[in-house]
Amino acid sequence: MSLQLEKDANVSVQTHIDEFSSRASILIVIWLLVSLLWMLKVDLVLEYVIGMLDPCADSNCSNLYNPAKWSEVRWLSGALLGFITIIPLIASQLYNFSRPGLMENEAKGLIFWLVFCTLGFIVNVIFTILFIMPNLFELGHKIQLDLGFLPKYDVITMLSMSIGVIWVEILITMGILTLLVVNSTGGISARNLTWWKMRVHGIISMLIILSFYGQVSFTVFLLLTSYITIELITSKWISKPSRLSLNAPVIFDQYGVERKMLFVECECEGKENYSHNLSPNAFHSFNNLCENISEQEILYQLINTNSFTDLMIFGCRNIDKLQNIEPNVYISKCNFRTEFYTHKRENYYNSQQFIINTDIRVASLTDPWNEIQAFEKIVELLDEYDDWMPVILSNDNYSYFPDDINANDLIIYTSELTKEKLVHHFKKFGRKYTIG
Repeated sequence: MSLQLEKDANVSVQTHIDEFSSRASILIVIWLLVSLLWMLKVDLVLEYVIGMLDPCADSNCSNLYNPAKWSEVRWLSGALLGFITIIPLIASQLYNFSRPGLMENEAKGLIFWLVFCTLGFIVNVIFTILFIMPNLFELGHKIQLDLGFLPKYDVITMLSMSIGVIWVEILITMGILTLLVVNSTGGISARNLTWWKMRVHGIISMLIILSFYGQVSFTVFLLLTSYITIELITSKWISKPSRLSLNAPVIFDQYGVERKMLFVECECEGKENYSHNLSPNAFHSFNNLCENISEQEILYQLINTNSFTDLMIFGCRNIDKLQNIEPNVYISKCNFRTEFYTHKRENYYNSQQFIINTDIRVASLTDPWNEIQAFEKIVELLDEYDDWMPVILSNDNYSYFPDDINANDLIIYTSELTKEKLVHHFKKFGRKYTIG
């Protein structure tokens, strides 16, 4: 199941298929019409290209040995020229179809990918036809003359070889751009790097094998060239940690399941910026998470990139609006926890009390930690703040918060068992406390 983003319509898969079919049909019709127009001038284009590729234009060593095949080459060339002509339109339709289901940074990444792939496609065609292939044919021609051969070239073979080289160059360029763009948008992390490489190399390898089926040795050479080129160019960039990576310890709960906690503060456009230190737990602060769609999308990426299993949000004044992100959090395989809903800045007298009570809230959690660990962490913090007043509340009702608290109160949500142990501890050391 995928995320249900704000701009993505909640419709059936068939509706998306129908929309895709409609857009594709329009593009195919336009492609055919433009290709037919190019057929009027395709002979002039092929004549120019052959003139560029022919290494011995003065000695007439090139010839057409299969006239029937020439007709196929003409139509294929017309179709290719038509495709190049409508590339901007194809890119526009692809973006418009994909945009509603993409996050903001993914949409920007798609724009960069489409623009640079289009430019790469055109540059590859021009550079290969004007520089690479003429120089290669000229080098081969000199070698044959030095060996004493009488060179004879088939223009169809020359064109087919040039198209094959262009096709492989385009595939490699697209693979490189895909990895670089996804990495720049924060989509690649240590967790999914291998998965992305397998996807890119797998698709490119499949297309190369299908394109040069039956030419085993040549196909193996192209596969190695593709793999080495992509790895050499991209490894330096994608080896860096993702900008969305957050350090967080892996915690094993009572069932031995790995858990990773993410604590998030929604400042609700507050003027004060409190500095929390929830180390070693992961923490991230948002300015207006409950209403800002871009910040919500960043939250989803943080969860997916770091494989967080539990999300704690505090400080938000618009709890009802915050509920809108709950379905996407669950789709990201993360538990949307509500223990911190009443933990807001306006509930406390000052920033110091808010920060200290944040630490107390974290210490009192019993999931994924246990009762013993919670008790020990609470006592450790209370010993540090011995001039503060503990206020013990039941953790069965996290939605309750006292209407009136003092400036030195520490609000502690605990189970009955932990409450009894705390009361015993307070009585033993003669410390004052209250029970809410």
